[in-house]
Amino acid sequence: MKQYLYRIRFVVAVIVAIVLPILVTGGVLLDIAEQALLAEKREKLIAITHQLDYALPDDFDALLAKAGAQGASRAEKISLLSQQLTPVTDRIAAAHPGVGVGYYAAELDAILTYGPSGEMGHHVGSPIAADHPGRAVMRTGKADVVVGEQVRGNIMNAMTPLIRDGKVIGYAWANELMASIDVQLARMRQGILAILGIGCMIAAALSGLVVHRLEVILAEIKHGLQELSRNLSYRFKRIPGEPGEITEAINKLARDLQASRTHTENIIQSMDNGVIALDREGLVTAWNQAATVMTGIAPERAVGAPIQDLLGEDSRLAAILLAPLHNGQTCKDYELAHPVNGSTVILKVTTSLLRNPQHDLLGVIMVLEDRTIFKQMETSLAQARRLAMIGELSAGIAHEVRNPLTSIKAFTQILEEELPQDHDGREYTRIIIEEVDRLNRFADELLMFSRPQEERNVPVDIHKVLEQTLLLVKRQAAQQGISLEKPDAPEPAQIQASPELLKQVFLNILLNAVQATQSGGWIKVTSERVDGFLLIHIDNQGSPIAEEILPRIFEPFFTTKAAGSGLGLSISQRIVQAYGGQIEVQNLAEGVRFTVRLPLTARGQTDHAADPDR
Repeated sequence: MKQYLYRIRFVVAVIVAIVLPILVTGGVLLDIAEQALLAEKREKLIAITHQLDYALPDDFDALLAKAGAQGASRAEKISLLSQQLTPVTDRIAAAHPGVGVGYYAAELDAILTYGPSGEMGHHVGSPIAADHPGRAVMRTGKADVVVGEQVRGNIMNAMTPLIRDGKVIGYAWANELMASIDVQLARMRQGILAILGIGCMIAAALSGLVVHRLEVILAEIKHGLQELSRNLSYRFKRIPGEPGEITEAINKLARDLQASRTHTENIIQSMDNGVIALDREGLVTAWNQAATVMTGIAPERAVGAPIQDLLGEDSRLAAILLAPLHNGQTCKDYELAHPVNGSTVILKVTTSLLRNPQHDLLGVIMVLEDRTIFKQMETSLAQARRLAMIGELSAGIAHEVRNPLTSIKAFTQILEEELPQDHDGREYTRIIIEEVDRLNRFADELLMFSRPQEERNVPVDIHKVLEQTLLLVKRQAAQQGISLEKPDAPEPAQIQASPELLKQVFLNILLNAVQATQSGGWIKVTSERVDGFLLIHIDNQGSPIAEEILPRIFEPFFTTKAAGSGLGLSISQRIVQAYGGQIEVQNLAEGVRFTVRLPLTARGQTDHAADPDR
């Protein structure tokens, strides 16, 4: 009876262990999905208010002046502005069904237009309430997104101040009914919960089958071990799959024990792990070849010598070896860094007391395992997994970015067509269209980044890409009072890569540098060639990065910024690694240095070699 109760508890524990993480993960994902949908709605509404801002090239007084209404009454001014702006808001509202948009004039203290005008036009001319969040937007000059009861009802309302010549003349808004958003949230919850339910049922069924199979295999192994304890000539029957590897290993062990043809010294010398043994006086009695490799000390020098003389009085390894002799304190799988011939190796240390059959203390045994390469591989693998996840995320971001970019370009082209040929605004619309095209190209590069295609790479001069990127941040740096120092006419340095992706790498690092540097500080960009690589150093005069944070800054979603996503440096690292390079970061005496290491092509190296000045 107890055996069956044990099995039932075991099955239930396995099912809970599998299903519970699914449910917890599903709950977390559901919350993340809801927050993502709300964030998407906020970003969409803010983007629409920016369209409204761009669609109003002049201030309201200029529009009235063109209409010859300088001396008109308040009501007449509202009517004239409504006639001019209603087509704009109706057109934008029609492009975004369910969204209400409009303009509010601070001086007239009235709604000028509310699209779609067929539904909301009756609000034109009305002032907003004294506690309406729009008044805070006009007072502070900062955009805001608010959820609550307002003119239209319970809505999510995005408001952007209209600033002309440094003065807030009103604000533009875009809102959506929360009832519509709640319907979308409910549909999303139903879908996720249905998937979770199906997944839990499948997981429960599969775990039950696995547990049953495991019980059968364990019963066979248990019976075989009982037989081996009585008869070493007993052998397990062949079991298919991975359990067969276990039984075969046990059979091999039995054969080795039965034969008893190996000697302890040969075993120790053949081990990949280091083995060190001391007597009760702390003198070395055993020291295999693996221990020599890990410590740099030969066996002939070690055996018979005091361990402190070999490793040094301050050696942590010597202290761990002597601790069991002094106080009986042993350790298991303890990791430490040990200096060897000018470098450092990571050792996993296990110590045991050496006793005879009468349990008299004979000494201590230490087993060493070199974990240096494993630790390096573990770090690289963890970073590769995180960056692989970013690759998948990049594809999703690229798909989501394309739709709003298409809308921005379309509305900009419409605006451009309505402007006279000699209007100054055409220059800005042309810049907008060019930047949208550039972002579209970058979206394509993101898709290529998640599924790299070598044919997209072209020979590119890294310095030219860096120069173009510096132009993008030059103005922002100047506005913040930050000096930007760059190399003068560096020699060409060529790499086979995507210029847009490289530009994104430099832009992410430079923007971080600008944000980290206070007014009056500097950002320096230098480069050097080392062993076929070009090293681009980007130094900033910002505060040093905390040492405990430094190893994590390339992790996906890790950020210290309140509004940061934690993706910029992760994506940049993946891009550079895809080209055989690496991004490194270190604190300087004054500031922080990011180094982008990229391999030069044969041509880039040849150009350098042929330079007589170097």
